[in-house]
Amino acid sequence: MNFLQGVDGSPAGADAGHRAGSGHSGRRARSEQKILDATRELLGEEGFASLTVEGVAARAGVAKTTIYRRYRSRNDLALAVLLDMVGDVSTRPYAEETETELTKLVDRTAELMRTSVMGRIMKGLVSEVAADPELAQVYRERVVSHRLADVRALVEHGISRGELRADLDAEMVTDLLLGPIYYRFFLSGAPLDEGFAKRLVTTLLPAFTPR
Repeated sequence: MNFLQGVDGSPAGADAGHRAGSGHSGRRARSEQKILDATRELLGEEGFASLTVEGVAARAGVAKTTIYRRYRSRNDLALAVLLDMVGDVSTRPYAEETETELTKLVDRTAELMRTSVMGRIMKGLVSEVAADPELAQVYRERVVSHRLADVRALVEHGISRGELRADLDAEMVTDLLLGPIYYRFFLSGAPLDEGFAKRLVTTLLPAFTPR
C-alpha cells in the first residue's frame, strides 16, 4: 500500500484528522492521527536520527503492524508529518502589495525552518530523498509542488496588480526566493534572522518588477 494512503484509500497526513467519523473508518482515522501526533512529538523531542517505528508505536499506543500497513519506514512517517505542516507556510489569500506578500512568504518559511519541527524533518530527510526515488517523487509532488503553487498564485496576483512583470517565471521566482533559505539552513549556517526576508526580497524585487 502506498504510504500516502490510509487503510481506507484516503490520503494520509493532512486529512487524517478530518476523516475521523464513526465506526471502523473512524477508528482507522483516529489511529492514523495518533501515529502522526506521536511522530511529530518524537521528532520535536529527539530529532530525526532517533526516530524509530518502535518508538512511534509505543508513543501512539498502537502495534508496529498498524504503522507498517500505512508507512514503509520512519522516512515515510517523517514525510507524512511534513506534509501535514505544508499548509502552514502559505500566506493566501493575498491582500497586501506583492512586495509585502513575498516578504511574508519568505519570512514564514524561514521561521518554520528555524523554530519548528519542520526544520528537523528537512535536515533528516534531505539525504533520504536523494537516495530514495519513491520518497523523492512524493516529496516533489506533495511538498515542492505545493510551494510552487503558492508562489505561482502570488506571481499571478502581482501581475494582475501591475506590480510584477507579465513574463515572470513562477518556478524561477520560487528558486530565487526559497533557495537562499535552504542554502543557509543546510550549508552555510548563516543566520535566518528576522530581517532576512526583507533583505532578500528587496534585493530580488528589481528583477521581478516591470521596467
